[in-house]
Amino acid sequence: MKLQGFLFWQPRRNLLKYFSKIAGGYLLIFLNYVIWLILLFFSYLLVRHNPNNFWQLIIVTTIAEIIERYSKKHILWPRPMYLKNKTVPRGLVRSWYNTGSFPSGHTTKTVYFFLFLLQYHLVNPLVYLAICLPLIVFRVLAGFHYPIDILGGLAIGILLWFLTKNLVFPDAANLFIKTIFDTVFFIK
Repeated sequence: MKLQGFLFWQPRRNLLKYFSKIAGGYLLIFLNYVIWLILLFFSYLLVRHNPNNFWQLIIVTTIAEIIERYSKKHILWPRPMYLKNKTVPRGLVRSWYNTGSFPSGHTTKTVYFFLFLLQYHLVNPLVYLAICLPLIVFRVLAGFHYPIDILGGLAIGILLWFLTKNLVFPDAANLFIKTIFDTVFFIK
C-alpha cells in the first residue's frame, strides 16, 4: 500500500451508516462523545494531584482549540464521512462536522492528557490506552477522520504537551483553584 493510500485510508464499507443504525444511532453518539467524559475524569485526577495542572490544562486546551479551529476552517480536505454521505448524522453538531478533518482534535487532546498522566504517574498507561485507542480508531472507521488526521493530532498533542509540561503558576493562583476544587468535590 502506498503511503498516500495509507494516510487517506477508509474502510470500503460505509461503517458510519452501520453505526448510525445500531441502537437508533445512540451508539454512534455515545462513541463519539464518551471520550470527553473520560478526559473530564482524568482532568479531575490531574487537578486533584496538583492544582497547577489546572492551569496547564487550560492553556494547552485553549491552544489546541485555536489550532484545530484554524486548521479545520482552512479545509485541507473534507471529512471522509461528508464526502460519502453529504450529511451529518443526527446527534452530531453539524457545524463541527461540515469542516475539514485535519487534525483530529480528539487525538490531540487524548495524546496530551496521556502525556500529562505519564508525567505525574497517575494512571496505568495500558489502561488509558485500552480505553482511548479504540475510540480514536472508531473515528477513522466511522469516517470522521483519515489516518493522517490522527497522526497530525498525535504530533500536535506531543508538541503542545512539550510546550506546557513545565509551566508553573503562582502559589496564589494554585491556592485559588485548590479552594474551588476542594469545595466543588467536598474534599476536606
